[in-house]
Amino acid sequence: MTTKNILKPLNESASSFQVVRRGGEEPADQSFATTLAHGLDVLSAFRAEEGALSNRELAERTSLSRPTVSRLTHTLEVLGYLKRDANGLYKLGSRVLSIAYPLLARLRIRQLVRPLMKDFAAFTGGTVSIAMPLGINCIYVETIRTTDVSSHVPETGFTISMALTAVGRSLLSLYSDAEFCTYRDAAMNDDATTWSHVASNIESGIASCRDRGFCLSLGEWRSDIYGAAAPLFRTPDGDCFSVNCGIPAFRFTADAVERECGPRIAALAQSIRSLAADQTRVGVASV
Repeated sequence: MTTKNILKPLNESASSFQVVRRGGEEPADQSFATTLAHGLDVLSAFRAEEGALSNRELAERTSLSRPTVSRLTHTLEVLGYLKRDANGLYKLGSRVLSIAYPLLARLRIRQLVRPLMKDFAAFTGGTVSIAMPLGINCIYVETIRTTDVSSHVPETGFTISMALTAVGRSLLSLYSDAEFCTYRDAAMNDDATTWSHVASNIESGIASCRDRGFCLSLGEWRSDIYGAAAPLFRTPDGDCFSVNCGIPAFRFTADAVERECGPRIAALAQSIRSLAADQTRVGVASV
C-alpha cells in the first residue's frame, strides 16, 4: 500500500461490503454452498455472555431442523470447532480461534497503535477499540482498556450495532452513497422500528464525522456508556476502519464528552493515520 492510497475518497465504493445473512434463509445463488452456510450459522449462534447450548437451542437460534443441527454439531465437534461440556452441551472449540489468527496478524496496525490507544483509554477511563464493518454490525479487531470500572469490557471479536453506536456511524461515514443505501435497506429489514428511531441520529453522526472528524452516541446503545468515535481510513481492498472509545457515563457529562473527548478522538485518528502512513512508507507495516 502506498502512502497516497491509505486514505481513499469517501465516495469510493467497496465491493467487499456484504450483508450478513440470517440463519435459515436460502439465497437464490446456485453456487451458494448451503450446508457450509448452515454450519457457519451454528458457529455464529454462540454468545460470549452465555453458556453451552443444546441441539434444540441451536435449532431455535438458527431456524434449522433438529436433525440438521445434530449432523452439523457432530461434524463440527469432530473437526474441533465445537466441544462438549460435562453435560453433553456444545460450546465453541479452540479451532475457531485459529481461523481468526491470520486476519488479526495481517492487521499490523493493531500493534502499532496500542500505545496511542492506551493513553486515550487512561484519559477517559473507558475502552478504546478499532472496528471494521460486519454486515449491519461492526466488529472490534483491537481493544484496549486501563481499568475495569465499567460493566462493559469488550474484547477483540466483540460485535456491536452500527445503527446505535458512534463507531458504527463513523464507519458509515466512509461508505459511498450506494453502500449506505445497501446498509440502510438491510438495517430496515432487520428492525424497522429501531431504524425509524435512530435514522436522523445516523445521518447527523455521518455529517459530524465528515465535518468535525468525530461523532458521538450518548447512551443510545447502553444508558451507562457514552461513545465517541472517528473514522480512520479505507484500505485498497475497500475495508473500512474506525477508532472509538466507550466512556463510562459517570466519568464525563454529555457536554464534556463533546467538548473534550470528541476533538481528542479526532486527533487520535489523525495520529493513527499518520503512523500508518509513516510505517507503510518504509515498508514496515500494512493495515
